[in-house]
Amino acid sequence: MTASVDVVLSPAEELPDADGWLVIDILRATTTMCAFFEGGGRRLYPTASIEAARELRDRLAESDGSVLLMGERNALPPEGFDLGNSPLELLALDPSRRREAVMATTNGTKALLKAGAQGVPVWPVCARNASASAETALAAGGHIAILCAGRKGRSALDDGVCAGLLVDILRSRGRVRLSDGAETALRLWRSWEGDLAGALRSSDHGRDLLALGFGADMDYAAQRDAAGTVFHLDLGAPHPCIVTETRRRRDPERRKKQ
Repeated sequence: MTASVDVVLSPAEELPDADGWLVIDILRATTTMCAFFEGGGRRLYPTASIEAARELRDRLAESDGSVLLMGERNALPPEGFDLGNSPLELLALDPSRRREAVMATTNGTKALLKAGAQGVPVWPVCARNASASAETALAAGGHIAILCAGRKGRSALDDGVCAGLLVDILRSRGRVRLSDGAETALRLWRSWEGDLAGALRSSDHGRDLLALGFGADMDYAAQRDAAGTVFHLDLGAPHPCIVTETRRRRDPERRKKQ
């Protein structure tokens, strides 16, 4: 059976109908989400605004006072947040001690909720869990769409390259038919000859993060298939939340062949 693969390079575009979405914000929301679950987190609530995040954290804190409030505006923590959008700062805090979190970011959380509005499976994805997430989407079959969170409503090099990586993985795992958007992302990925770290650091967002001292975050984000965690957006909960779907054993030999 042939699956179709589409890539939407900008969150401002109208989304096509799809059977499932892979949503990317590699710098840094979906990478930070991956770190949250790899570090022992249990449930993460994405919100569309700082105000909505504060309100939801306050409601959840009535039953659990240890809910973590994290996110960013202009790459830095908003006032009153426990931390920003840094995966390494999150891991240093140890998510296993505060296993529920509310998150608001400029691009990533909004993109997730936009894809989720279709009512189909949504998997947040980054380079660290790229193969496991792509394989999960491919197993579901049908029309797989990839949404790049981009930056400030426009396409972004970092997410576009990561989308191309996902398309490359999907092609290597089964028969797929690519849309023009998917072909564009694939060619962008191949133009970097596997140098994901270089692409991240060359992007507008990457240069801004370097200037703010977050170079280590980008090195972490560029590690391909370092995590085997797949997580998805659960729309059946009282509030949309992201939960772990499964853990796959990492296969170093498979990664060498890619």
